[in-house]
Amino acid sequence: MRRLRSALTLTALATCVALVPGAAAAAPAPRDLSVTVHTAGRVAVSGATWQHAWPGVYFEGRFRGTGVGIVLDDATGDYEVEVDGRPYATLVTPGSTTYRVTGLTAGVHSVRVVKRSEVPWATSTFGGFVPVDGEILPAPPARDLQLELDGDSFTAGYGNTSTSRDCTGEQVTRTTNADLSFGALTARALGADYQLNAFSGRGMVRNYGGGEPGTSYRTYYDRALPGVAGDVWDRPSDWQPDAVVVGLGINDFSTALGSNEEWSSPAALREAWVDAYHGFLDTLRARYPDAFLVVTGTYVSTGTDQSELAERVVDERQAAGDERVRYWYYGNDGLDYGGCHWHPSVHDHQVIAAQLTDFLTALPLGDGPTPTPTPTPTPTLTPTPTTSPTPVIPSPTVRPTACRATLTVGGTWPGGYQASVEVTAATAVSRWSTALTLPSGGAVTHLWSGTASSTGTVVTVRNAEWNGTLPSGGHTVFGFLGTGTPPANGAVPCTA
Repeated sequence: MRRLRSALTLTALATCVALVPGAAAAAPAPRDLSVTVHTAGRVAVSGATWQHAWPGVYFEGRFRGTGVGIVLDDATGDYEVEVDGRPYATLVTPGSTTYRVTGLTAGVHSVRVVKRSEVPWATSTFGGFVPVDGEILPAPPARDLQLELDGDSFTAGYGNTSTSRDCTGEQVTRTTNADLSFGALTARALGADYQLNAFSGRGMVRNYGGGEPGTSYRTYYDRALPGVAGDVWDRPSDWQPDAVVVGLGINDFSTALGSNEEWSSPAALREAWVDAYHGFLDTLRARYPDAFLVVTGTYVSTGTDQSELAERVVDERQAAGDERVRYWYYGNDGLDYGGCHWHPSVHDHQVIAAQLTDFLTALPLGDGPTPTPTPTPTPTLTPTPTTSPTPVIPSPTVRPTACRATLTVGGTWPGGYQASVEVTAATAVSRWSTALTLPSGGAVTHLWSGTASSTGTVVTVRNAEWNGTLPSGGHTVFGFLGTGTPPANGAVPCTA
């Protein structure tokens, strides 16, 4: 297996915080951010900072100490902050600041910052991680698997945490969470690095309602900063995604043609769309010779042009000899479209993500078999040396005191929530299991970094293949999305 590197003020998350005037001034950023920060998103180097604009761009780092500073300059977008794999804060339009994470237990920690909002016309700046009490460590490694998701508002997670379908532009921005979009959820389930190159309202040849004539999604695709005309993303040579999922066409076909538009008839629009799609796939194939190119069809209330033509494109590509172009369809079964302006809700994104995860898992991604999922990097603490470590003896005997587990609920929204569980080994273990008791009527709908089975309201989560072995004092984190009332924070049963 190859190893690879590297519209728009509500919030539905309980962890939301707003930065107040007078926050500490930004500290000097590292000379070369790539030494201490891992990202797979599209960034443009600007001095000692990275500029970015696409939704879902994330930055990951490691540090030793009790806190860390996050250098940001963004007066428009919002961010999610995770520490050690658990939600820590939501930063709403942070401005120019160093946001400080403090009060942690001394040791090695991981930090992840992700741009949750979609504001492609605005340029945001990330200045790196800086020490608060301790030191910044080398960047965590890239993941084995890479996914690229190119699409429109569905891909961006447009208004997915909203409690109402009626939203102002400002409300769309505050309630869009790209980190809970189906693409991000799928990447997390597969342990993949990913890009969400999504631009709401744009189509393959025609934008929503015929807006901004002469432009389309393809106008912006090659840019690191979509709002900067002439910008071109300096793509790293090691960005070679195993799969590219293209979700375009809803905006092309969801509104009627106007008399002043360039296509003489719906039939002419359909043929132009097919031709443009082939051209876009030609570009992707030249750039990513070995990737699976996944053409997405989906339910559109105004007709079946999008899905039928997408399938036609795939048939024609395969007939021409490209067997690594595949068609994937998801319908409206089980979807409530409760997000802003009848877009998929967080619940809907979970449903879609489960289908996409199954679809991609069945493909021979990479140079060999489908890779074992890897988690968002969570450093394992170095165990304190002992003179006579306890040997791990394969045995079915359960040792109740061999591990402990703590559940923390992060983001919540009407009818659902996100939570994580940290498992810590009291002695060296080769496997572990936890038992989560959910409130009545609740269920786990999506889980990563573990395997789950349910009996009534009790969900048993066991280790995945890669995170079962822990040294004494070592720890790992699994996470899940649930429906219903969140469980209480605190200790949960753990056996090893």
